[in-house]
Amino acid sequence: MKRTKDKTSFYFVDESGDPTFYDKRGNLILGTEGVSKILILGFVKTDDPKSIRKGLHKLQREVACDPYLEGIPSLEKTLITFHAKDDCAEVRERVFRTIAKFDFNAEIVVARKIPAVFNERHRRSEHVFYDDLVSRLFENRLHLAKQNEIFFATRGSKPR
Repeated sequence: MKRTKDKTSFYFVDESGDPTFYDKRGNLILGTEGVSKILILGFVKTDDPKSIRKGLHKLQREVACDPYLEGIPSLEKTLITFHAKDDCAEVRERVFRTIAKFDFNAEIVVARKIPAVFNERHRRSEHVFYDDLVSRLFENRLHLAKQNEIFFATRGSKPR
């Protein structure tokens, strides 16, 4: 086991997909329109979030001033925050080239959504399912730094 270092590690957690299996009436809706068959949960870990934030803000200013990108409908959202789903290909390529220069690690867990496992192991609870994935994602990680700060992305007003 690695020894704890006297530092602060910063984790930024986000997901792709959703933890939904059933609708409000208890009907299985897994795989229907808008309900994913998997849930991916991952983090980006860095010891220096300020330099990443500074670099991304610089890129946003460059994108905002680029006449080639002027008038692209998604640019309004891009100037608030970058997001691969919303950004045009030209912006995604610039973000990729920018983040390739930063010092960070990324890890993910991928969960296939299997109703029998969800019903038994997670007691049909999306929260229990999500928390199980978070536990697996951070297994053997948090002891590596003396202090850890973990930031979870939110979707709308949902805390998960």
